[in-house]
Amino acid sequence: MNNPLISIIVPCYNVEKYLPKCVESIINQTYRNLEIILVDDGSPDNCGQMCDEYARKDSRIRVLHKENGGLSDARNVAIDVAKGDYFLFIDSDDYVSLDHVEQLFQMMMSDEDIDIAITDLKIFIEGTSPTIDRSEDKRKILMNADETLINMFYQKDFDTNACGKLYKRILFKNIRYPKGWLFEDLATTYKLIQSCKKIAFSNYKSYYYLFRNSSIEGAPFKPLKYECCIKIIDQLEKDKALMSPEVQKALNCRIVSFTFHILLEVPKEQRMMRSHLMVAIKNKRWGVLMDKHARRKARVACLLSFVGFGLVGLFAKYGKSRLLGH
Repeated sequence: MNNPLISIIVPCYNVEKYLPKCVESIINQTYRNLEIILVDDGSPDNCGQMCDEYARKDSRIRVLHKENGGLSDARNVAIDVAKGDYFLFIDSDDYVSLDHVEQLFQMMMSDEDIDIAITDLKIFIEGTSPTIDRSEDKRKILMNADETLINMFYQKDFDTNACGKLYKRILFKNIRYPKGWLFEDLATTYKLIQSCKKIAFSNYKSYYYLFRNSSIEGAPFKPLKYECCIKIIDQLEKDKALMSPEVQKALNCRIVSFTFHILLEVPKEQRMMRSHLMVAIKNKRWGVLMDKHARRKARVACLLSFVGFGLVGLFAKYGKSRLLGH
């Protein structure tokens, strides 16, 4: 029996420097039955032409040219036309190991009730090369939806990233990424998981996630980050009522981590923004501090905030890295 078609969706915007490595890692996958959708999201550089050139060389590649609408819109446009039985997202400044798709597919096929297969990410900073220790033992976990949400919201084995996950297409029947939002994965991935029977995770690192200064995460603060943060928190708080108590506790920790992450970026002169975020943290910090399952970083941040929020910023700066991931 032929392997099913897997659609790989790659939004492209102003990444001509990184696109070749990304696309080459995809077209050389050991799993061959692929539909590769490159979405030129109105890119001002040569990404559009580069995508067209790749399509001429590989018949599995489809190129969609569109006006710039952001990452969510680019993914959604591709989802609407994708023909695969499964969807996989890869950001155009990242790349994957040559067995990335095969590893995820094998996990998916290990149980007919698995709706999402997840592999581990290797994060590396621009200018460096990721180092992977293949001698470590492979660890696999099979979870139901609630167990997956708890793991994800506590940021234990994996996070809310859309990438590094293979999805059955049926999950996207009524779900799309919110157009115009930053941190759209946080607002969407949990909804997909809630529709699942089972989810499989492996600590096999096959997705290489590039942290670069010009990315959303590395870019200077913009008010849109605050606005999207508030929208997402409001959405999560509304949907939390339908979750189990255990999932709610984990989600509270995730909300606090996310809020700290944005607060540490907001300039001191933006007093109203900072005050609003501080109130959101104050409402949950005691519960997170007392939650033995919460991330150590989150609990430390909550503890320091009782002394002063400025101390949290100093601690993060002293550590020469962000105290909390979003």
